[in-house]
Amino acid sequence: MANLFLDGSKLFHHLDEVESWSKDKSFAPIHVEVDPTGSCNHRCLFCYADHYNHALGMLPRELFLSLMGNMGDMGVKSCLLAGTGEPLVNKNTVDAALAGFEAGVDMALNTNAIVLTEDNAARVLPALTWLRCSVMGHDAETYARVHVTKAKDFDIALSNIAKAVEIKRRHGLSVTIGIQQVLLPENGAGVPTLARLAKEIGVDYYVLKPFSVDSRNSYDADGKTALELMHEFEDELQEAAALGDENFNSIIRWNTFGDDGSRIYKNCLGLPFISQIAADGKVYTCCPFFGDDRYCLGDLNEESFSDMWYGEKAREVRKRVEEKQDVSKCMTHCRHHQINTQLWQLRNPPDHVSFI
Repeated sequence: MANLFLDGSKLFHHLDEVESWSKDKSFAPIHVEVDPTGSCNHRCLFCYADHYNHALGMLPRELFLSLMGNMGDMGVKSCLLAGTGEPLVNKNTVDAALAGFEAGVDMALNTNAIVLTEDNAARVLPALTWLRCSVMGHDAETYARVHVTKAKDFDIALSNIAKAVEIKRRHGLSVTIGIQQVLLPENGAGVPTLARLAKEIGVDYYVLKPFSVDSRNSYDADGKTALELMHEFEDELQEAAALGDENFNSIIRWNTFGDDGSRIYKNCLGLPFISQIAADGKVYTCCPFFGDDRYCLGDLNEESFSDMWYGEKAREVRKRVEEKQDVSKCMTHCRHHQINTQLWQLRNPPDHVSFI
């Protein structure tokens, strides 16, 4: 069974970068998230990027591939291809994953699996550390309702995921394959059924996470918090969690569900560790602010990622956001939330720290 840790941060496994941060020294981001395209073949009810209206464009091939090589040269350790659209709608995404892998970057892909064809899977899986497939319903009706698509896509997605598992096994690949679901009022009753389907298909894990609230989007999960939904469907979640065994992880992100999104930190401290790149080629402090120039570090259409990252503008933007951003108004469970909590405790230690 894979040794997975999906409910927190692995920041303290990168102490060299933490030490550089503590001394205000420049370093390459540990992790970069790239949005290959704003276009999507679904219109999920809960999509965190709904307010963008899928209008951020598409990374062109040359820029996309050169970015992967540049990240490798800089020493970026990992890259997730995900974002505001379906990554595989960009026909260059598989080649980019291969380029990143060749450059020495640990690559990952998040997809709804509809265009994860057998050919795409065979090409991309050897380059990936992990593949995560978003499936939001346990049957065709629920799936179509939440994904806002045709019911037939449910069988297409599960079939493509099953083919990916078969390719992994046939070639003895190390890639970890999982199915992810977001808990919503519409799909909570079917959580155990989807977890069983995931186990039957043969993926390495099933994971359930909470819905993130962003006031700019219209969907609000009937006004219920993640903790309220967890309690409403606690029996179903416990049933799903019990399916884990030596060959299959069934992960309920209990800690994140119990986190109401309140923040002990007053500043966003984690900006130097994670970078997020929009489909228009612009680089931002974080994806909830794609399209807002106040959070834009630079434009890859004008300069390389490394030149941008270490440039004066990027430093100034990170510093201003760290010092001025009202984090209480940010999206709940944002990408930087966990590392901000850890860094705040490091920078603001309690009394008697020797008593560990």
